[in-house]
Amino acid sequence: MTDQKPKAFDFGAAPVPEPVAPAAVPKAFDFGTAPQPVAPPRALSFDDVPDAPASSVPPKSAPRPLFDSEDHPAVRDAMVTVRSAYPALFAQAEPRLAALFRRILPVKLSTVTGWAEEPLMEQAALLQPMTELVRQFAKMEVPALLDAALDSTRPPTGVFGKFLSRGAPPAKFKPELIACREQLQQLMQDSEVATRNLEASARELTLHWVALAVVSDLAGRAPDATLLDVLVQRRTLIQQAVRQAELSMLQMGQVRQQAADLTGQITSFLTVTLPAVEMAQTQGGGR
Repeated sequence: MTDQKPKAFDFGAAPVPEPVAPAAVPKAFDFGTAPQPVAPPRALSFDDVPDAPASSVPPKSAPRPLFDSEDHPAVRDAMVTVRSAYPALFAQAEPRLAALFRRILPVKLSTVTGWAEEPLMEQAALLQPMTELVRQFAKMEVPALLDAALDSTRPPTGVFGKFLSRGAPPAKFKPELIACREQLQQLMQDSEVATRNLEASARELTLHWVALAVVSDLAGRAPDATLLDVLVQRRTLIQQAVRQAELSMLQMGQVRQQAADLTGQITSFLTVTLPAVEMAQTQGGGR
């Protein structure tokens, strides 16, 4: 038997325990991230410097980032969501939506409670001139004036019609109709300005509503029932305000259409009907 040196026992490398990941927190409620470990600095090396490219063609510029890299992660998530859910609105108002998300995220109860307060008050103020224009149009009573003017051009009917006293002659309505036409034209101009202002206000409210809808989706897993309830209430309020603006603009459009039709009827009476009546009266008196 030869002498053989025994081998040492090999138990292998000791197992390294895996780190336990912390519980996930919704990014909409994350107010900061833990500091990341910093790698040790590398020594400066001036060896093997790469040569300059031979081509003189400038490199293609990198695509513009969707949002700033220093944005909160919840803001980046919100921008991705709104681009997918509202592509048309995102294409039109990307910078404005990003600004709104930076204001509301990370979400807080105090921020949601007062969300869109300023545009809501602005729209309430813009609704007043619209209401005043509708009231002004109703007080003018142009259709009744036109009917009276047209009735004055018709000959009397019936057996006793010729013996009864007739009303005011057609020419008597001319000054009042000219004044009404000027008021209608001014009303149409004022209504266009009021509608543009209200439309811009409703568009701004719509952006606030979309931002709140996206935030509500991101915060859907939040344990704060009060916050979730306030999110729903605020979204409903903004949606009702936008709907009110749409109805007011629709009503103002109808008033503007009626004003345009009445303006045309007045012009027709002054330039066609009235001269024809005066011509007929002149010919009748000359016989």
